[in-house]
Formats: sequence, C-alpha cells, structure tokens
Amino acid sequence: MPNPFRPTFGASPRVWAGREAVIDEFHRALKNGPGDPHRSVIISGSRGIGKTVLLTELEDEAKRQGWIVVRASGREGMAETLTNSAIPEAIERLDPESDRKLTGFNIAGLGGVRSELTEKDSTPRLVTRLHELLGKLHGTGVLLTIDEVQDANPDELTQIAVAYQDLVRDDAEIALAMAGLTQGVNKLLDLPGATFLRRARHYELGPLTLDSATTTLLQTAGDAGRVFELDAAQAASRITQGYPYLVQLVGYLAWEEADGPITLDAVEAVRGEAIARLGTQVHQPSLRDVPPRQREYLDAMAHIEAQTGRAQITSKDLGVALDRPSTSLSDTRGKLIERDLIVPAGWGEVEFAQPYLGEYLRNQQKPRRIS
Repeated sequence: MPNPFRPTFGASPRVWAGREAVIDEFHRALKNGPGDPHRSVIISGSRGIGKTVLLTELEDEAKRQGWIVVRASGREGMAETLTNSAIPEAIERLDPESDRKLTGFNIAGLGGVRSELTEKDSTPRLVTRLHELLGKLHGTGVLLTIDEVQDANPDELTQIAVAYQDLVRDDAEIALAMAGLTQGVNKLLDLPGATFLRRARHYELGPLTLDSATTTLLQTAGDAGRVFELDAAQAASRITQGYPYLVQLVGYLAWEEADGPITLDAVEAVRGEAIARLGTQVHQPSLRDVPPRQREYLDAMAHIEAQTGRAQITSKDLGVALDRPSTSLSDTRGKLIERDLIVPAGWGEVEFAQPYLGEYLRNQQKPRRIS
C-alpha cells in the first residue's frame, strides 16, 4: 500500500482536519455573489503551520464551483506576472485564439509578403486583463491567490488592490486570497495604502488541537487500508504539538516503520528522525542568515529552556544569561519576532515560534561523534 501521508510543504493532506471553518466560510462567500466581504482572505502564521496548504484548499474550493484560479507569489513581480503571464495563460486555456489575429500572408514567388500572429494589446493593465478573463466566463469567477505575501513589493500590492477594488465596484465575480508569515503580514497591514487588506477576512493559524491531529492520523491511515492504533496516534499527536507539517511527517515515518498496524512502538521509533528532519527542513533554513547578536539571544533562550523546563523565557533570565540589561535586548527581540523565530508569550516573555527549535539549537553546539 502506498504511504498516504504527505510531508511536503504546500502539498494538501489527504485528510483535512482543524481548518474546516475557514473553507466553509469561503464556500459561502463564493455562493453569495459579489459584495460578500469574505471573498478577500488573508492567512497568516509561522513556517510550516499550513498557510500554503490552506491557500491550496481555498483554490480547490473555488475550482469545485467552476472558478478559474490565477496564482502569483510575493517573491516575484506579482502585478507583472499576473498581467503578462498568469492571466494570459488562463485566457489561452479558455480560448486558444483569443489574443491573436492574422496580419498578413505569404505567397511563394511574389516578393516576401509576410504572415505573422501578433498580440492584440501589447501593454495591457492588470484590470484590463482581468476584465478580459472574466468576459470569457459564464456564471463563475476568478480567484487570485498570492503566497509569501510578506515579501510583496508595496507598490505592486497597491496595483493589485486598485484592480481588485475596481472589479468589486463593478460587481464582478472576483475573489482574492493571500498567505504569509505573521509579522510580515502585520507590517503590510500597517502600510498607508493597505486599506483593502485591513478589510479582508484575516485568519491567523495556530497549531492544530491534539484531537484534530489525532483524527488526521487515524483517518489518513484508515482510508489507505491500515490501522493507526489509538494510543499510537495520540502519542504521535503529542510529538507533533499540533504542528501540521510534523503531523504528516510523523505519520509518514510511522507508516514506513510499521509492517502492519501502526503501533506505539513504531511511533516512538521514529520520534528522533522526525525531529531531526524538522531541524534540517525548517530550522536550518530559517537560521541561515541570523546575525551573531540575534543568534546569541536564541542560544540563551535554548539553554534557559533546558534548565527551567519552561517554554516561556523571561526578559530577566535572558538579561542574566547574556550579562546585559534586559532593556537593551528589546531591539534584538523585535528583530527575531520579525524573522518568525520567536513570538511574544506574555508580559516580558517570549518563546520559540516552532516546536523543537530550542532542542535543535542545543544539539548544534554539541561536537559531532564520528565512528
């Protein structure tokens, strides 16, 4: 039997649990017609929490209702990509001859009369392209999705906002869904030209409940023809701490470990590998460009966490560990929050944004044993 778990970033799980309310609300918004405020959506959260997966689920919901989905990323020229690539490609799929016309022809031996195909509009605006795409549809609409929106150029975001609001005013069948890291999204919301973002339905994703994580494990394995024993699924959920990527990863590794039903022994056997893979695939990339002063702060947090057994680290403890006044650490703290490496955890307290980051930092400082 093929392994049904999908520990790949952005890949939709075979069983969806814990985010149904978002999808249901978006389903109703598309059904309700132009003007529903929930047709514009922002999804924020930390790395690996399932933002891109949820964005994909919203795309799938739109497709089920016959809508066309057009994608862009905040890491590239969004407005240009939409105007010159993504939307024209969607139009081409709907009507292969839509953007071309015959301008001439060749007759052999009559002196080079040329035949060529040219674009109707060489410098279109985004709103023009969208109107053209919407004109090809009958009874459905267009969903624009933007991933990694925290990296978006504010000027390009403004272009998209102007086009989107123009279409909304015309009662067009249009919707917009965006996803990005929490702090980056919050900064965008504070921009002077981001009024339309502040009006969008904003979902900040947190970890799944342990019950939702357990349900995902049980049902995913069950639907694929194998039993995931209840005590094993509950133990796996505790290991994952409700972190969606880890749910899929622990499920995947436990499936590979077990010959038959997935037992508690199989789950315990893969715990170390799951946490190690999380470190390689999530923690290592996120730490790559961290400056030394910020890395000192993180290392101090990791050691305090190990000494106290508490996830919440106080500014006072950090000041003692780093031998600096706690008030002098606020700038470093703010920059690490912006990097999505730590999050506020109460008055004067912080904690790591992802599970096992402290453990990863501590293990990095140990000498590697070579046999």
